[in-house]
Amino acid sequence: MKLKTALLSLCVLLTGLLQTASGQNLPVSGTVSNKSTGEPLVGATISVKGTRTNTMTDAKGQFTIAIPKAGSVLVFSYTGMKQVELTVSDNKSAVNIQLEESTTSTLTDVVVVGYGTQKVTKVSGAISTIKSADIEKLKPVRVEEALQGRASGVVVVNSGTPGAKPTVLVRGIPSFSGTDPLVIIDGVPQSLTDFNSINAADIESINLLKDAATTAIYGVKGGNGVIVVTTKNGRKNQKTDITFNSNYGVQEVVNTLGVLNASEYAAIINEGSTTAGGQVIFPNLSTVGVGTNWQNEVFKMASMQSHNVSARGGSEKMSYFLSGGWLSQGGIVGGNDKSRFNRGNLTANLNFDLAPRLKFILNTTAVLLDGRGIQENSFNSVLGSAINFDPTVSKYNTVPNTVGTYGYSNLLLSEIFNPLTKLDNTFNKNVGNKLYGKGELQYDVLKNLKLTSRFGYTKYDGNAKSFSPLVFYGPLNVENSMNADGSTVTGRFNSVSHEKTSNFNWTWESFANYNFKVKEDHNFETVLGFSMAKTSGNAAGASRQDVPFNSWEFADFTAATGNNTATNTNAVTGYYYQYFRRNLSYFSRINYDYQEKYLASFTARRDGSYAFGKNNKYANFFSGSLGWVVSKEDFFKSEFINHLKIRGSYGSIGNENVDPQFVSIVTGGPSYGPTANSNGYTFGDIFYPGSTVGSAANDALAWEKQIQANVGFDMTFFKRRFSISADYFQKEVEGLLFTPSGSLYLGTVPFPTANIGSTKSSGIDLMLSFNETFGKSFKFNTSVTFTTSKNEVTATNSDGTAKILGGFYFNGQSQNVTVFEKGQTPGYFYGFKTNGLFQNYTEVNAGPTQTGAQPGDIRFVDMNKDGVINDADKTKIGDPFPEFTLGWNLNLEFKNFDFTAFTYASVGNEVYRAYERNANYTNKDRMILARWTGENSTNSAKNPRYSFTDANSNIRVSDRYVEDGSFIKIKNLQLGYTFPQQMTRKVFSRLRIYAQVKNAFTFTKYTGFDPEIAGGILDTGVDRGAYPLARTYAVGIDIKL
Repeated sequence: MKLKTALLSLCVLLTGLLQTASGQNLPVSGTVSNKSTGEPLVGATISVKGTRTNTMTDAKGQFTIAIPKAGSVLVFSYTGMKQVELTVSDNKSAVNIQLEESTTSTLTDVVVVGYGTQKVTKVSGAISTIKSADIEKLKPVRVEEALQGRASGVVVVNSGTPGAKPTVLVRGIPSFSGTDPLVIIDGVPQSLTDFNSINAADIESINLLKDAATTAIYGVKGGNGVIVVTTKNGRKNQKTDITFNSNYGVQEVVNTLGVLNASEYAAIINEGSTTAGGQVIFPNLSTVGVGTNWQNEVFKMASMQSHNVSARGGSEKMSYFLSGGWLSQGGIVGGNDKSRFNRGNLTANLNFDLAPRLKFILNTTAVLLDGRGIQENSFNSVLGSAINFDPTVSKYNTVPNTVGTYGYSNLLLSEIFNPLTKLDNTFNKNVGNKLYGKGELQYDVLKNLKLTSRFGYTKYDGNAKSFSPLVFYGPLNVENSMNADGSTVTGRFNSVSHEKTSNFNWTWESFANYNFKVKEDHNFETVLGFSMAKTSGNAAGASRQDVPFNSWEFADFTAATGNNTATNTNAVTGYYYQYFRRNLSYFSRINYDYQEKYLASFTARRDGSYAFGKNNKYANFFSGSLGWVVSKEDFFKSEFINHLKIRGSYGSIGNENVDPQFVSIVTGGPSYGPTANSNGYTFGDIFYPGSTVGSAANDALAWEKQIQANVGFDMTFFKRRFSISADYFQKEVEGLLFTPSGSLYLGTVPFPTANIGSTKSSGIDLMLSFNETFGKSFKFNTSVTFTTSKNEVTATNSDGTAKILGGFYFNGQSQNVTVFEKGQTPGYFYGFKTNGLFQNYTEVNAGPTQTGAQPGDIRFVDMNKDGVINDADKTKIGDPFPEFTLGWNLNLEFKNFDFTAFTYASVGNEVYRAYERNANYTNKDRMILARWTGENSTNSAKNPRYSFTDANSNIRVSDRYVEDGSFIKIKNLQLGYTFPQQMTRKVFSRLRIYAQVKNAFTFTKYTGFDPEIAGGILDTGVDRGAYPLARTYAVGIDIKL
């Protein structure tokens, strides 16, 4: 009886305890949706603050969670959305939460890294992220435009040419042989060139991987940084969203150069001629007038438009994103007819659940490209002619019985032509079609073990054609191919050229992701896999003379009638080549964290490449990183700092900027190349062709190897309103490919390249952002990025004498202005320093020997103090790359209005002015009006005396032509209005209109068209008449059905 009583009492006690425990857990349920669209958010996270209790929303956006007591705080988060906290009261068991899209990164965001994703709080490497909202507001032609100033650690130098590839540098200048970062689109490797094929409206996010910890998993391809692009996908269990975006604008030139008008030109020409002992060219200046400003004639208003439509949705087992886009950018030089870039895109991203554990992903994009261009940033370019052509010539040809629409000069007899005549006789087109994408299988073997096999591909076929017609430039012009009466100049021909290119690149990757925990607190994320890749392509070209009717309409190889003869062996020419490259790689990564407090990561990759010598086909690359989330420590009690993470990384990365190694045999001849390696022999006066070794192979040749170190921190503070991410990096590159110096043991065969050069870079990049909502209607978001890098070439060949020359131009003499050599910054400007002007012969005689100098000439600096001015006195006179860059992004929202402004600044970059032809009868910059005219009239080296004769060579490469290219540009201004839903919900779920100005203002001291001049390491900053970036005025509409 006592036992029964005891058992009954125990049951009552336990029941009471269970009821008490049950009473302390309050169930809360509800829905989470997108505030702007009203759609449920699938997979949103709901957690109880201060505990490990959490859950996720289902396919309908619904959830249920148990909280320990009333007054508990629920935290609602979703990738790309602003986090919301809600205190649950006693009587609140059902809640409906609406989340807003975030314009800045949040601690709940997930970033895409190599072969996987990571929660941003667990990342111990250096990554910059750009979201689709920022990209869509910019409306870029090429995706790289969105990187400029928005991602720290990267320098982007844009070109004004429609559709042209910019210069992109991620953390410094590692090499002269190639600086383009690797591009990964939905996991598939691509090149920077392929960015002209992506519709920016299809992009979900861009992650820029900057340090060894994040890029080493790409091994030999990740040395210049990695740009990871994730495109939009469908959404399961959601009705179809249909969006339409349309943007139309007009473009204009921002700035033109100050050149002489006709009267000023005539007076200067008279002075130059008489000073040199010649006659007066223009005897009556009063009749000359203002003349023609050729820049005003070649710059035209041009259109700019883009239109996109997309559908997004899905069912229980399938999701889809479908889009179509059309972009057309006309050129401001010559207008839409002469330079333009058109692109059409069709994209289908499909996800299929073939079985409960098996998923198939199919991403396919088809692209149509159509472009045409003009001669630019080169000798005799259209803009070069517009700057330098005779302003006394009338626009149109008024001479009777002569062919040609436009006027001609009887003073300029070669090289510089009427720019309108050049435009009128510019005929070319380049069309292509590209298909790229991936097929991917994902199999969930276990809950946390996933196997992935992915086949990525890029197929491109291009067809280019150009036509060089017979042209009349003036009765005295020595470069005429047509006489004044329309007949053909003897020995001259028109011609048509065709080129067909084709390439197919594929990558097959298979890997396993296994994530697991040990004792709950130890979290591991691992990946192990292999990659096979092949790049292959070919090109065939042919040219033929004698196109009927000298007409573009008949410009076709089959219509041309030219045939080779004994006196003309160039009537029909052609060529063909093909190439391929293969890679095989193995990779792995282990990420570890303890309670998301202590972070560690290790990456290993073994790469094999067909391109290298047989002794170095394979190489190993390793990296590691550590992180410490200080704000998760128990001792960290700061109410001001909400999150603080310190991180560091170290590792090796590769680069394979080299052609495959082989010994080539050259047949034919003779060769007039730099080695004068004639492929035959001359007996008497007759050359007999033969064969010889054209190149040697270096069996020990290997890839460039980079060692990178990075330390940084991420912090949010002041109630998460502010966030800052800062990094300091060091990068050392070994094994740069240089030609060694030595005796000619191979005869005249060029030396094979060897891994004997090195560079080093260091710098800082950071991003600071602020986000706040004032009241219920005003939202304020701003961010600033800062990027700086110092670069130095630390070794070239064994004796340090090797110099890679670049920046070639012609100003009456063949010149080069950039050099890549030991002890200097890569691609710096190399020439003479100036020290004012000689004022009299006493000064000329007192200075170092300077052949040909006389009063009014430039005094050059004797750098080596040997008493003679010669090439040994050349030195550094400038640097085309900036000391640092800044980007400032501002977003404001007030009720239904939104405003965006983006400003970009580049500081410390210099520009070399190489567009002045300096022939006797070319036009001149207006600064010549301040020229030296007598003793003490001026002492500026930019304004020497003017004469047709120049024994001192005042036009040699010198700092006379170097200008400060620093600039501040208001890159984007946009004002939009979103109509209230009560006005549009019967037809649209969202309707927004906006007005936009791109490249609105430029503040700079540079006197040329545009201080932003792209062109690779050895051509950036050399202005030969570069195509300037246009100012665009646009309006647009965004519709969501």
